[in-house]
Amino acid sequence: MSRPVGSGERSRARRGTAWPSWAAATTWAISVALGAAGLLAVAAGLVDLLGAGDDTAPLLVVGGSAGLLAAVLAVLVRPPDRIRDADTLAAVTGCLVLFIVAVAGVLLLVEPSTAPADALFRATTVATTTALEVAPVDAADHALRFLVGGAQWLGGIGALLVAVAVLPFFGAGREFADRSRRGGRRPMAPDPATAVRHLAVVHGLASAVTLAGFLVVGVAPFDAVLLAMATASTGGLVAGTDLASAAVQWVAIVGMAIAGTSLVVLWRLGVGRSRNLLRSTELQAYLGLLVVAPAAFLLWTDGSGVDGIRRAVFTVTAAVTTTGFPMAPGGTWAPAAPVLLLGLVSIGPMTGSTGGGFQILRHRILARVAVRELLRQLHPSAIITARLGGRIAAEETLARVVVTQFLFVSVLFGTAVVATAGLDLATALAASVHAISTAGPVRALDGSLVDVGAWPTTVRLALLPAMVVGRLSVYPAIVALGAGTTLVRDRVRFRRRLMAGRRRRADR
Repeated sequence: MSRPVGSGERSRARRGTAWPSWAAATTWAISVALGAAGLLAVAAGLVDLLGAGDDTAPLLVVGGSAGLLAAVLAVLVRPPDRIRDADTLAAVTGCLVLFIVAVAGVLLLVEPSTAPADALFRATTVATTTALEVAPVDAADHALRFLVGGAQWLGGIGALLVAVAVLPFFGAGREFADRSRRGGRRPMAPDPATAVRHLAVVHGLASAVTLAGFLVVGVAPFDAVLLAMATASTGGLVAGTDLASAAVQWVAIVGMAIAGTSLVVLWRLGVGRSRNLLRSTELQAYLGLLVVAPAAFLLWTDGSGVDGIRRAVFTVTAAVTTTGFPMAPGGTWAPAAPVLLLGLVSIGPMTGSTGGGFQILRHRILARVAVRELLRQLHPSAIITARLGGRIAAEETLARVVVTQFLFVSVLFGTAVVATAGLDLATALAASVHAISTAGPVRALDGSLVDVGAWPTTVRLALLPAMVVGRLSVYPAIVALGAGTTLVRDRVRFRRRLMAGRRRRADR
C-alpha cells in the first residue's frame, strides 16, 4: 500500500512542532502521577461508602479533577521522535516523587488534623512499599485504609515497571532481559510496550491468587483486598487488619514468596517454559534463603513446634521479600536474630520482583567481579569473563552494578549519619537499611518493634530520600539528580553569559 507524498509532513504539521525530549518526558510523568493519584482518590471515595461516607464527596471531586488534568496534559504532548534515556529515567523519578506528594495531599484531605510532615512520611512509606508506620489506622476509616493499601499496590506496580520495562531497555543489563524468540519461545519483554502488558497480566494474576487465598481462609472481603494489596506489593502495611490467624499467616507466606519471585520466572511458569527454570542460580539462591534462613532464625529464638516454625518462616519471608509485616516477637530472641533479619533485608529478593533491597542478582554480579579481579592478580594476561545465567555479562553491566553498590552504600551511611542526630547508632543504621531496602519494621536487638512515630520529625524526613532511591533501584534516582544538576548548571552558565554580554554592550 503506497503512502501519498508529503503525508508525513502534513501529519506533523497538524500535530504541531514536536516537544523537546525532556519536556515531553516531564509532562508524561506529571500526567501519570496525577492520573494514578486521582484514580486512587476516586476509588477510596467509593470505598468510603461502605462506612459513613463522610469523605466520599471531597475524594471524588479531588480525584476527578486530578484525572481530568492528567488527561489534558497527556493530550497536549507533541511526542518527539525519540526520548533520551536520561530523560526517561529522570521522568520515572519525578513521577514517583509527584505521586508521593499527591498521596500526601489526599491523606491530608481525609485527615486534616494530621501534621504535613506525618502525611508526607506516611505517603512515602506506602508509595515506596516501605513498612514504616507513623500512627495506627482506625479500622472504621475505610477511605484511609484503602488509600494506604491502594498506594502500596500502585507503588509495587511502579517498581515492576522500573525493573522489567524501563531499566532493561534504558540502561545496562539488557542481556538479562527476557527478549529472545528463539525456538518459538514467548518472551516476556521483547519490547517495552509488550513488557507492560505482560507485567499487568502476571502481577494481576498473582494479586488475584493471593486475594483468593485470604478469602478461602475466612478473611472478610474488604480486609482480604487490603491484605492482598500489602502482600503482592511487598508493602506490608495492613492498616487495621489482623494477622494473628495461623491460616492467614500461611497464605501471606505463600503470597510473599510469590511477590519476591522475579516476574520473568512467573511468566515462564505461566507459558510452559519451566523446563530449565530450576537451573537459574538466582532462583536457587532465593529458594535457599527461604529454607535455610528460617532454620538459622529458629536457632536464635526459643520458638518450637509447628507454631514456632510458622512464626519463623513468616518473619524470615517478610524480611527476605522486604514485605515487613509487623509481627511482635514470640518468646526470647538472641541479639543475632534481629541482625540476621537486617542482613536478609539488605540482600532482598530476586531482581524483577516488587521487593526492594540490593537484590540477589546484583550480589551475584559483585561476587563474580570480585572473583575475576582475584584471578587477574594471579594471571594478569588472561582474558577472564563473568558469566551469569549462561550469558557473558557486558562490561557496562558489571561497571554499573559496582557503581550502584557504591551509591547504595553511600546513601545508606549518609542517611545513618543524619539519623544519628536523633537516634542511637544501632537504631540509625537499622533505620537506614530498612529505608533504602524499602522494608520494615525496624526492630531493637531484643526483636521488639520500634515505634517510628516517636522519632524526631527531622529523622523521619531524612529517611524519605533513601526510601525513594531504594524503590527506584538507585540508578534512575541518581540519573535524575545528575540531569537536574546539569540543567541548573547550564541555566546558570547561560544566565551569566547573558548578563556578561549585556554589560559589554552597556560599556560600549
